[in-house]
Amino acid sequence: MPTADDLTTVSTAREQPIAREQPIARERPIARERPTAPPRRPLEDDKTGELSSRIARRAAEAHAGQPLDRLLAEDLPGNELTTLLLHCLRRRALRRSFADVLDHAERAPMTHASTADARRLHALDAAAYAAAAGFEAVDLAPIGPLGATACAGVEPNNVLATVRFAEVAADPTTGLALHAARRRRGTRGGEPLRFCASQRVLRMQPTTQPGFTPHFRLFALATAARSPGRGEDDACERRALLEHLVVWADLVRALPHAGFRAAGLRVVLSDTSLVRASLGARGVDADAMARRAKAHEPGSTEAALREAGVDLPRRAADLVGAARSLGLGPELLARAERWVAEVSEPLTRARPEVEVVHDLGRLQGLGYYAGPFIQLVVRRDDGLELPLGDGGALPWLGALLSNRRERMVATGIGSEILVKLFDRSEARAGEARPEGATP
Repeated sequence: MPTADDLTTVSTAREQPIAREQPIARERPIARERPTAPPRRPLEDDKTGELSSRIARRAAEAHAGQPLDRLLAEDLPGNELTTLLLHCLRRRALRRSFADVLDHAERAPMTHASTADARRLHALDAAAYAAAAGFEAVDLAPIGPLGATACAGVEPNNVLATVRFAEVAADPTTGLALHAARRRRGTRGGEPLRFCASQRVLRMQPTTQPGFTPHFRLFALATAARSPGRGEDDACERRALLEHLVVWADLVRALPHAGFRAAGLRVVLSDTSLVRASLGARGVDADAMARRAKAHEPGSTEAALREAGVDLPRRAADLVGAARSLGLGPELLARAERWVAEVSEPLTRARPEVEVVHDLGRLQGLGYYAGPFIQLVVRRDDGLELPLGDGGALPWLGALLSNRRERMVATGIGSEILVKLFDRSEARAGEARPEGATP
């Protein structure tokens, strides 16, 4: 059974058969009696304990009658809260045995090693870095400031917070945005900054999808560009997006030479303004619909549209014609025409092997991106198609620097799932098709 010390959720722990099949540590007294455990440090040697006692006494006097949850969450200064939590967790850590640690590790999937071959992950990263030769390679920190993902609109419960007011990386885009903001502050020039990174991330929301794990590796691209004026904001983002799409096309083209079974790429282009207008033309609330689509639930967009009785062009080759058929106004039609002229047609000319379509009903990411957003569907040599990447324009850089002319486009691909399902080795050839896959 899970204990109060567990770092995983109860629901997640219950999903792991090993937690039910293995006896808990208290039922294995022999493991506890082995004389190999190192001696523990005495709890009396505890400077944080002394500080914590003083902090607790002062807080009790100053906030008498205050609910404990409010005191800890709002009223206690951050440095004092950190001291208290460090002291509490230190005492719990020193009381744990090797058997306790192993038992916890068995129940907590986020502590398990990846099942992907590390050498194949390295091979995929090498191919991705080669395709992104025009982007500066960044090795991101494994953590970021507390609240970074909440500012980006992510539910804090889905991110692993640390005692020291930080949080474990859940998306390389957040780290790249912070990196770009710091770089931009240190330079007077407004030239575009292009970064790429491979990062293992951790997400805490439970999932029942086969093959989905709490931590996994992503490869991401990010471009920070300063728009010369309001009228150029969208064009600035579309230029950056086109550069990203060429990189992803080159990566997919190179994958067979690196031993992966990639046979093609479909780029699905969307725009938040056009999608919102299309949903409005069907008489539905775009925000309410967007909340029903979840990244960790494949097929949730399709289910939401089906339940609402909404039929929209999802793989349109002619974006302008699709927008006109929905009765969208002249301004939106002009926006669709710019999409075609600045992204669709240049991509088709540069990489004719890539299938380019437009989605006017994409819900996933509708409340996250602002402007262009895309999906990358990779086809395997046996016809299996999987949506392995996405991305788009984000307002974070402008918010970080208090300058709306600072634009940011970020895209990424699930490098770990690609290794697991596209590796040409015999060990991977017989893997079952995951749910939601399209033949």
